Amino acid sequence: MNAGSIRTYRRRVVAIVCALGPMLLLTWPAAAAHAAIPILTRDEIVARAESAIGTDYTWGRESWTPNALGAGPDCSGFVLKCWEVPRSLLYQEEDGVNATISPRYTTYSFYNLTGPWSQLSSRTNLLPGDALVRNDGSSGHVVLYAEGDGWNYPIVYEAPYTGATIRRASRYLSGDYRPIRRTSLSAGNSLLLDNPTAKTTAGGDAGGAWSRSTSITGYYQADYQTHQPTTQAAWARWTPRFATSGYYTVYLRWTSSSNRASNARVTINTPGGQLSTTVNQRTGSGAWVKIGRYYFQAGYSTGSGSVAIHATGANGYVIADAALFAP
Repeated sequence: MNAGSIRTYRRRVVAIVCALGPMLLLTWPAAAAHAAIPILTRDEIVARAESAIGTDYTWGRESWTPNALGAGPDCSGFVLKCWEVPRSLLYQEEDGVNATISPRYTTYSFYNLTGPWSQLSSRTNLLPGDALVRNDGSSGHVVLYAEGDGWNYPIVYEAPYTGATIRRASRYLSGDYRPIRRTSLSAGNSLLLDNPTAKTTAGGDAGGAWSRSTSITGYYQADYQTHQPTTQAAWARWTPRFATSGYYTVYLRWTSSSNRASNARVTINTPGGQLSTTVNQRTGSGAWVKIGRYYFQAGYSTGSGSVAIHATGANGYVIADAALFAP
């Protein structure tokens, strides 16, 4: 059977399993050679997880629209999306409601370490963005660790079961849950969110709104996103989860060119209201440009703890590359 036939076969199996319900488990082995995955920060994993809260558990899926109600992922699809394996993923607005990943890792894959992750020696070593997984050969479940005692009711992010919504909750997890960690993680004390973590308006690559590019060097990680000047609403917004309340210095990054906007509007949503400034993207290429120092409260809130850059009213192309929140 050739590669195309295998992919077609897997799609048919997924369709059959979706029809039969979540009591079944897909257990085909992952590809022998792991697909290349991007370097992630733990804050990116957590930001993705937070953006799915409230969406509906949907068997066999791994997509959602950030900070909105409607169809969401199942447990393994949720972790796949947050971990960006086996490829750099976009949200439902870019990939579509029925988007699927191939090859698709399952709880069997997570539990048996057949993907780009490894087992921790103890649940005591868990850090935000790690995962806990169980699988008995016929069924399983996987969650993302958020905080707390890894043994006694840790706080986790999870897609629980059909009829429930994705949640952040304190959960008892039996001793058969293995602690695992994604490879290619970046460490640091600041909250660093790359462009795939940003929620964008009007879709992304597929819709031709915010498009990915690598044409001008100086971008962070794999690429950046760009939008032509427009009179319509067009923004890219990064929302981290702040561990503690306090002042954070906000930085943005972009690539520069003469066709960039010199008046790109940036809005900062704080507990005290929305603040606004402009940046000149014709200069400052490949540097972290300071936007300002702002007070944010602990937790996750798009309305009072985020930064966005707008293509609306710009006099050139606007770049959304990465955002940094330094305590």
